[in-house]
Amino acid sequence: MQTKQQLPNATLVLIFGIVSIVTCFCYGILGLIFGIIALVIAKRSIELYNANPELYMGYENLKAGRICAIIGTIMSSLYLLIIIVYIIFMGAALMPWSEIMNQ
Repeated sequence: MQTKQQLPNATLVLIFGIVSIVTCFCYGILGLIFGIIALVIAKRSIELYNANPELYMGYENLKAGRICAIIGTIMSSLYLLIIIVYIIFMGAALMPWSEIMNQ
């Protein structure tokens, strides 16, 4: 009888997913980076688990980390989009009136 091994990178995916949520309001960039990295690593680990599920344990950590990474990626993307829209509107609002009329 074989003993089950810990699924490789399951803890790393969980950590990156949590860091993605925590850093999502750092202009959206850090959370987006950590979220995407966690999703890529999670995809590889899920493929490894699906090949031989009886050999590995810790799939719950992988699922939780993947969910955290998805949430962090969505929140970071929305926050980054809000920042970009804010910069565009503020740039237009602060443009001198004479420049607007000349265009």
